[in-house]
Amino acid sequence: MTEHPIVLNPEGRFPGLIVVDHAGTSTPLRFGGLGLAEHWHDTHHFCDLGVAPLARALAERLDAPVILGTVSRLVIDLNRWLDDPRSILTHAEGRLIPGNLSLSDARRKTRQDQIFWPYHATITQLWTRIAARHVDPIFFALHSCTRDFDGQRRPWDGGTIWNESPRLAHALLDALGPSGDLAFGDNQPYSGRDGVYTLDRHTWGSGHRACGFEVSNDLLKTEQGQANWSARLGGALASLAGAELHL
Repeated sequence: MTEHPIVLNPEGRFPGLIVVDHAGTSTPLRFGGLGLAEHWHDTHHFCDLGVAPLARALAERLDAPVILGTVSRLVIDLNRWLDDPRSILTHAEGRLIPGNLSLSDARRKTRQDQIFWPYHATITQLWTRIAARHVDPIFFALHSCTRDFDGQRRPWDGGTIWNESPRLAHALLDALGPSGDLAFGDNQPYSGRDGVYTLDRHTWGSGHRACGFEVSNDLLKTEQGQANWSARLGGALASLAGAELHL
């Protein structure tokens, strides 16, 4: 049984695609379960906290096509190469993930075939259609991240992720404008320069505008925080879409 991603506004007017690799909170029992206590579901290890409602708000604000991953990143990470040890984590913060230990090749392949590949096939299909009908489309990978990581407090409230080209990332930072008390990073807190699977797989060598963006999840805990970031990112993305969005 295939785990299909959620697709919002596939025919939306926005000249681009928003993808959310780590929106998922599902842990289908047929994959064996993770063996973690319930409170792990409320951690950034389990999913990108607050990012799903933010993406839904952007879909509505921009009339943008959006693809949401539905399965927890701890079952399989949709934004990792399959041979990356982080594709299916065996531990997080020193805690073993029982359901991911000693997976057979067959069980690992089942997760790939039923979760990973269908997600990326959906992106390929929709992105191909969007790129064919727009002159300069935008591929935007949306994430959230934790403020405190590995014993350090991160100063960034939001930040771009890019590898091949900074064209969209730098334009987005310019479009976000004066940030007041907010601190924005460029390839911070995560850099894409060592490779970032979803962006690279779907846009490398195409010349299309592409980047990811992280929002610190402590800013997405409330509906007001999500609304603030929807307005902030939505306004910036709309300005980058330019006249094409308003035809």
